[in-house]
Amino acid sequence: MVSADQALQIVLENVVPLGVERIPILEALGRVLAEDIASRRDIPGFDNSAMDGFAVRAADLVRASEASPVKLAVVETVGAGRMPTRRVGAGQAVRTMTGAPVAEGADAIIPVERTRGSGDVVEFLAAAEKGAFIRPRGEDLRLDELVMSAGKTLTPADLGMLASVNRAMVEVIRRPRVAIVATGDELVDVDQPPVGAQVVNSNAYALAGAIREAGAEPTILKVARDDARAIRERLAEAMTFDAVLSTGGVSVGQFDHVKGALDELGMRQLFHGVAQKPGRPLKFGTVGYRPIFGLPGNPVSTLVCFYLYARPALRKMSGRRLVGLPRVQARCGVDIKISKDLTEFVRVKLERDGDGYKATPTGSQGSGILSSLSRADGLLIGPSTETILKAGAQATVLLLGAGLDGEVGLDTTGDTLFEGRVHSQ
Repeated sequence: MVSADQALQIVLENVVPLGVERIPILEALGRVLAEDIASRRDIPGFDNSAMDGFAVRAADLVRASEASPVKLAVVETVGAGRMPTRRVGAGQAVRTMTGAPVAEGADAIIPVERTRGSGDVVEFLAAAEKGAFIRPRGEDLRLDELVMSAGKTLTPADLGMLASVNRAMVEVIRRPRVAIVATGDELVDVDQPPVGAQVVNSNAYALAGAIREAGAEPTILKVARDDARAIRERLAEAMTFDAVLSTGGVSVGQFDHVKGALDELGMRQLFHGVAQKPGRPLKFGTVGYRPIFGLPGNPVSTLVCFYLYARPALRKMSGRRLVGLPRVQARCGVDIKISKDLTEFVRVKLERDGDGYKATPTGSQGSGILSSLSRADGLLIGPSTETILKAGAQATVLLLGAGLDGEVGLDTTGDTLFEGRVHSQ
């Protein structure tokens, strides 16, 4: 059995970013850029006005004030999208809208609020400094300037920048296609009320959501019944995907046929069993380049193992640099009992506590109680060296849900993720 940290290191050492695909920028939000982007021109491509106003020569308005306005002749009006046809000479101005090019000869913009009149002659009520309210050519980007580098996760602003430099298509790291294989005679689908000893196949839907949240593409395959041939056929179908998540059938029960089927398919097993709670029976290996996660069947164990190991793997395969769950330090709100010699991940609610957070368990921590995870804000790390975390002790909490894209994460260098120190106050 390996430790939680060892398990994560093994997982990350055995996955690599996938290949590159070219996609429209409207589909690129949240994707990882696979090429450097340089500007094809100066942006903006011309000096333009930052205000609705008048293009003027600053020298003409040196003595202008409200008490002593200066009159200039308006020789043209230029709107956004039009080029000026007149040069600004002494005693002249060009009415210029926001974003419109600044006429030759002008070296400042006077906002319309600092003028009086609307005809061919306008009174100017303030002096102008050279360059005032002019956005110069190339202020944003210069020709051939690097706009963004490969490895960047694309944001809405990035899509705007790509459009600005006329990149309708962009190369990104391909998103992993993930097969979900649920096993068990007891499973029924979401639209079928369970009877007798049946249970709804909730794991598949939870995993599909978690996979999508991680930026990958889930596919739920047909349930594999507790039959060696059926499980082998379903897993063989899953081998056409980039990664495989199976749920159930990884313990040592009479009907646990997943191991045998994976052995037949040529899986190189890298570990089976992690010194953690929940999720101890986790299995991991590879078939070729493809990571295979044999997740436990209990719903909490399934999702916890996904968050701790499969999610980092999928994010690394997508080209992400930060792959682990973001984390915060929190004070234990109550005494929390944990299992000795196992790294325990306690489902907790977080509350603001002064400048920090207070963490309180969501209730019973049984691995079959999915509501305890649904109500949780995070997973508090209970170190394997402890048996109780006293109220007031500081501990690390891995954030779930809305916190997934926080600023803190694990880099793919494989730094220790789970076992942290607990500080008593």
